Amino acid sequence: MYLGMPNGNSNQFRRRLPALERKIVEISADRDVRVRLTGMVIGVSESSLMMDDGTGKVEVLFDGPEALAGIREGQMVRIFARILPLIDGFECRGECVQNLEGFDMGLYEKARAIMVR
Repeated sequence: MYLGMPNGNSNQFRRRLPALERKIVEISADRDVRVRLTGMVIGVSESSLMMDDGTGKVEVLFDGPEALAGIREGQMVRIFARILPLIDGFECRGECVQNLEGFDMGLYEKARAIMVR
């Protein structure tokens, strides 16, 4: 989804909707278009990965194996993904994966809790 004028005028620009930070359990196919998920990789295949953020697990599908180069089980990652509604839930289409090796998740959660207040 993009914001902006789709009239083809070169002076106009198109922006992506922001990827909202969500826990897996908070994802709503009716409300969410783009999300940021942070968690542990618990499985990797050629063009998808399974992630667990402590509130749930989700499979994230990618267009090809190049997006998952260097990603392995047990790694902490942040994923930017599009949410596609399905009849019985949603599908997560990964846009990019950020390696968070060495990331202090405890400190991050404390800072997030302060910002939510």
